[in-house]
Amino acid sequence: MFVLLAAGIGTGLVTAALLIPVSLLAALIITPLVASTSALLACFLIAWRNTREDGRPQALDHQTDAMVAALRGVAGQAAATSPAPKVPARRQKVA
Repeated sequence: MFVLLAAGIGTGLVTAALLIPVSLLAALIITPLVASTSALLACFLIAWRNTREDGRPQALDHQTDAMVAALRGVAGQAAATSPAPKVPARRQKVA
């Protein structure tokens, strides 16, 4: 997210700095378009970099499998322990 913000703000400032000496109106019109386009291109670059040739995320599949295995292990440990004794509501004291 920060990369997209940096790309948009950075290219917007550079575009404005280059166009203000030529025309203030052109700078006001073109700067947001260039900033949005560069943020969109940065988004596509990030998505392209994070995928393999077959279009699937590289490390996310392995991370997801490891997280599911860890959660199943924790759930198995929780089911193996006995539940805490239930205390009736009338015995609880409020400070």
